[in-house]
Amino acid sequence: MHELGVASEILEVALSEADRNAAKKVTSIRLRVGVLRAIEPENLSFLFEHLARGTAAEGAFLEIVEEPVRVECGACGVSEAPSFTWECPRCKGSGVSVTGGDSLRILSLDIED
Repeated sequence: MHELGVASEILEVALSEADRNAAKKVTSIRLRVGVLRAIEPENLSFLFEHLARGTAAEGAFLEIVEEPVRVECGACGVSEAPSFTWECPRCKGSGVSVTGGDSLRILSLDIED
């Protein structure tokens, strides 16, 4: 369950930013998570909620934007796939390059004074 480590890191960043800005409350966090990270959004939300209890991030809304796999095909160009693939989702040709879908990034963080 690597979601626990991810939730802990997200909380650490959120609390650090709140402290740096002298904010009393973290209200929401928006994340981009690539499907190749194999993170279950429900597990991540649950663990974040549990870890945030008693902190400035307690009750913060965690929004998770899933990033699909990006595949580059010599014939078709760039397309997206819902999971890792060895073939182009359009033409089913082989020899594709997987160039995206592994992000783990905080897109925004809302805080209150």
